[in-house]
Amino acid sequence: MVCSCGNQLAYRMRFTADGESCDRCGNLGNVNVPDVYFRAPYLDPNLPHPNRPWEKDGVWVESKQHKARLMAEQGLVERGDRRHGHRPLDKHINARWKDMGIKH
Repeated sequence: MVCSCGNQLAYRMRFTADGESCDRCGNLGNVNVPDVYFRAPYLDPNLPHPNRPWEKDGVWVESKQHKARLMAEQGLVERGDRRHGHRPLDKHINARWKDMGIKH
């Protein structure tokens, strides 16, 4: 994109009634997109904070930013979904389960 300031390598543009600005002349800042799964607003029974007793039945998660903030407050992170939400933290647990005769 080419901005009116002459920046031919603009990667972000803002168009307003006052004119246009780019990442160089407009001081647009950074875009923050949290890395959490979110499709639509929902009640999450796993994210209530222990210091907020009114959340004992769950928290209504409204957006990606809201879910990321709730998780950051409690020091939680989302792990990848390898198989139906199952991802053991111990790399050798599958071998131990096999030795013990546990099918997963």
